[in-house]
Amino acid sequence: MRFSFRNLVLLQLLVIGFSAQAQWSSETNAHGISIQIGSCRMMLGAERSGVLRLGVSYSEKEQKLESTFLAKSKADEKADWTVVRDGKLIGVKTAAGELLADPRNGSWTFRDAKHKVLIPLSAMPVLSETNGKSSLKVALEWNPKTPEYVYGCGNGVRSLWQTNIVSRVGNGIAVIPYFWTPQGYGILAIGSDDNQPATWSGVSNQQTSTWNFVGSAADLYLMPAPDLETAVKSYAETTGHAPVPPRWTFGYLQSRWGWTNREYIEETLQEFRTRKIPVDAFIYDYEWYTSKPDNKLVRDGEDAYRDFDWNTNLFPEPASQISNYRNHGIRFVGIRKPRIGNATSLSLLRGKGWSLNEAMTQTYSGRDMDFANPDLRNWYVDRLKPLYRQDIAGWWNDEGESSYTTYFYWNLAESQANALCRTNQRLWTINRAFSPGMQRLGAAAWTGDIRSKWSVLNDTPTSLLNWSLAGMPYGACDIGGFKPNPTPEMLARWMEAGAFFPVMRAHSALRSIPRFPWLYGPEALNAIHKAINLRYQMIPYFYSWAHQTYETGLPLMRPLCMEYPDDPTVLNLSSEWLVGDSLLVAPVLQPGDERSVYLPAGKWYVFNKNSVFEGKRSFSVAAGLNEIPLYVRAGTVLPLGPVVQHTGELPGGPLEVQIYPGADASFTLVEDDGETTDYQKGIVRRTIFNWNDAKKELTWDVKGPYAGKDIFTNLQAVLFDRNGILRADRVIDRGGSLSFEPESSSQTATTSNQLMAQREKLP
Repeated sequence: MRFSFRNLVLLQLLVIGFSAQAQWSSETNAHGISIQIGSCRMMLGAERSGVLRLGVSYSEKEQKLESTFLAKSKADEKADWTVVRDGKLIGVKTAAGELLADPRNGSWTFRDAKHKVLIPLSAMPVLSETNGKSSLKVALEWNPKTPEYVYGCGNGVRSLWQTNIVSRVGNGIAVIPYFWTPQGYGILAIGSDDNQPATWSGVSNQQTSTWNFVGSAADLYLMPAPDLETAVKSYAETTGHAPVPPRWTFGYLQSRWGWTNREYIEETLQEFRTRKIPVDAFIYDYEWYTSKPDNKLVRDGEDAYRDFDWNTNLFPEPASQISNYRNHGIRFVGIRKPRIGNATSLSLLRGKGWSLNEAMTQTYSGRDMDFANPDLRNWYVDRLKPLYRQDIAGWWNDEGESSYTTYFYWNLAESQANALCRTNQRLWTINRAFSPGMQRLGAAAWTGDIRSKWSVLNDTPTSLLNWSLAGMPYGACDIGGFKPNPTPEMLARWMEAGAFFPVMRAHSALRSIPRFPWLYGPEALNAIHKAINLRYQMIPYFYSWAHQTYETGLPLMRPLCMEYPDDPTVLNLSSEWLVGDSLLVAPVLQPGDERSVYLPAGKWYVFNKNSVFEGKRSFSVAAGLNEIPLYVRAGTVLPLGPVVQHTGELPGGPLEVQIYPGADASFTLVEDDGETTDYQKGIVRRTIFNWNDAKKELTWDVKGPYAGKDIFTNLQAVLFDRNGILRADRVIDRGGSLSFEPESSSQTATTSNQLMAQREKLP
């Protein structure tokens, strides 16, 4: 077998042929066409503008399955459809495509709007019974002339011939019942129980993939998509768009297991500030609320255990401490576990039926909460209220794999508490796994307890790229590995890669050396400090793209094959990636200073230089320990902020607008208060920069009502001309222009609308 992105791309697939000859009937209703063939009912319907639905049910009534995976449809989102016939086939047609079936035998096919066959005629879904349990198989025929890659199913793939094919990255495994294939479509599979998600399988000697469902009903959401960008947008429309995270989450987040006392916290804070290493949050393991981890407790818990309190060794004055740390730019994020340790609370939950079945949670003696129960969620919300009121900024949700939807309902409870206690404030959580749709609640995810090994560092971008395509745009890892200890070189390289992950978070195990930059020697410290500084300069770029993610569904971190689908070299490339559509990151992921870099077609600049490379070729690059191979596509406007010690210091100086010429370019800088949900009401400021390459002119237009103290009011434009670097300063008003023309003795410095650039030669 071969996998694109190793664990993400499936290849050649299993045939299950089936045909049935039975009496049939069909009818048209408000949702599409319903076909009854013997005991099988097939529903061919239209969902949203770019999605069709194949519903299958072996029960007596037709049903559209409810699922936590799906976003609620908007009132005006109904797709227009018409009945279509093609010989013996009947079905529905939308502007996006056609879904048809043969009512005589249940075979079905899927086409795009141009009648191109995306899924060749496939057999009727088959129901089987084993030991009183129903299972449903839906086979999809495969076009043998099209590449057999699939993308977007998370960082694990389940199949019939192996129980679980998993990347080496960690225990943060998210197997998502979705994929996109160059056959030209994406598909999301919904079963009758979200906690038993569908799996798919195949073998390499035949052209059929098979979706496997527990139960007797299934819905397949089919999305015509000729490319990954179209698929990602359709998938986001189906499962929900990720809201814009709080701005501080784009800074550096320092996590550890083993904060020992108040003095240790404050000494660490002082080290960051004295050394001028930017950081925006400290993330605390269980010791913030207890001195004894609850995974050591017996089945019935302990009377003295306190699940929702403060460990006074660390937080004798939690409210004043958190307020003081916040004044120094440090937010509080605390770990939560999905179970209860206090004996009285545990007895209450069990008595009310609010705990999960013990058979599902054997590791921790059946003490897990059933977050799917709304009454339990209400109880949990009441426990969180006193904590929220002391200005907790976010939650770190760990070990919630007791059911597939635990993290979803857990986040739902936290969202409810957040809305009650922090009116109009954004929710932010980081979770060890995710299910489809969780992103719409404000959740991020990290890859779990990973090893401090070069091979794991090398594999981490693979998982995060897979997650980006599977609907989780805000992925993270334990930078440096959870345990044991990275070498100074390894930690420096991990930090350099992490500076371009959606969430930059370092973490370590109890007996590991904390991933504090100054503990790994002067050379590593210099490299890490430089990488974190660069991360903070990139925040205007990252944050503006986060708004694009919210609006379009496209992720920040994306594989090269999303932007260059016709380049076979990048189909399975994950050791380098794009942030947005123009910034190519190729960090060193192995020991030593050298790596091979591939640049796609076009011209590419070395970041922050006027050196230009022709693309569509590979070359070896040498990068010292404090260097990150970083390239910018010609025809790019790249906004950078100043280095600040935390995001609360923004703007902190002028906005640097870097121009990499070679083509016309544009970029929309988006600014808001960074904290509230007011951006969803349009309270933002958008500065639209446009570069006219022929005229060598930068223009901008400012729109939107937001006018907080954190907006950029000045810019420094930097043009990376082949003959040198040109710089010019300008006030950002409601609009303006700046022309880069050759120096002339007759030129003046400024006019009301225009500032002539001064030439600065490279050293």
